[in-house]
Amino acid sequence: MLGRPPRKVMLLLSFSMCLALALVLALLAPAQPALAFGPVGYHFAGSIGGKYAVQMELHIEDGKVSGHYWYEAIGTPLELAGTLADGRMRLTERTADGKATGSWIGAFNPLNPVWKGKWTSADGTKSLTFELTEAAEIVITEEMRMGFIKVHVAHPLFSGAGRHRGLQDVQALVDREVWAAAASIWADPVDPVSDDYEFEPDAPWWSWEHFSEVTMRYYSSSLISMMNEVYHFTGGAHGMTFHTSMNLKVGKTGASVFTIDQIFRKGAGWEKAISDYVIQDLKARGADWVVSGEVREVPRKNMTRFTVSPAGIDLFFGPYEMGSYAQGTWVVLVPWSACKGLVDPNGPVAPIAGAAFGK
Repeated sequence: MLGRPPRKVMLLLSFSMCLALALVLALLAPAQPALAFGPVGYHFAGSIGGKYAVQMELHIEDGKVSGHYWYEAIGTPLELAGTLADGRMRLTERTADGKATGSWIGAFNPLNPVWKGKWTSADGTKSLTFELTEAAEIVITEEMRMGFIKVHVAHPLFSGAGRHRGLQDVQALVDREVWAAAASIWADPVDPVSDDYEFEPDAPWWSWEHFSEVTMRYYSSSLISMMNEVYHFTGGAHGMTFHTSMNLKVGKTGASVFTIDQIFRKGAGWEKAISDYVIQDLKARGADWVVSGEVREVPRKNMTRFTVSPAGIDLFFGPYEMGSYAQGTWVVLVPWSACKGLVDPNGPVAPIAGAAFGK
């Protein structure tokens, strides 16, 4: 008879069987899905080919990418859609009517603030390198207040704000703005003799929502222009949308807010020039109340919601200002060429407006 195998042999055989079993189980086990990346948003600023300045906003979630970008001197956004897989971002750009105009591809690492790659025209005849730097991460938060108010906020966290006094000021202003807007939905005091605020958690109107979304129109080391779009729903047929703008001159020692008055020379008549341009633009685009003649001019008080960029001034008009609620918000881009002779050469936007005047 053969004797028992040595102990070492037995252990080796046992280990081999366990390893084989583990391999079989691994092969039979369902494949584990890749870990999802996002949701997260970014605002980038940079250039294509080293000479075409662009701004870009992206949203990334679970391998899918969406957003838009625009050439600073033109201002019209192009839509972006694509994927993030294997550490590479691939995007297709299209016009508002769906026409493909180009593609972007480059290695993407969220720990690297610079995204580099190649831009190619839709017909493949033109290809340029691009380099974009992250200006801010767009952070999305959701919370429940008072047990029945859903609050959704999307706002930028500026890269380098911890080290840059000017960006610290900008960050503080944005944070105050978005949370003050959110608080406004529950800040109204309750009338103790009114029946309007009876506690009825089962009633349909006990489900309010607030959305606050800050977008950047322009970012540079010396000027940042942003718009906060706010939507409140507190019951009824529909909610309401309104806008508040944040325009700041930025320096190493701090940041300061500027108003639309500070853009123009005093007594230059810019109010009428801007009003005439807006009315002409909205009439051509079919704004109900402009077409009907009910709105013939834009009061100075309605010009306070604006953003600026090298393309011009964007003015925002909410529902019921220029047309019915169904028509929504109207945005009019007034190019700097329409403001020639009106801009203060020593004002906050002179450096970006001057390019349009050949200066």
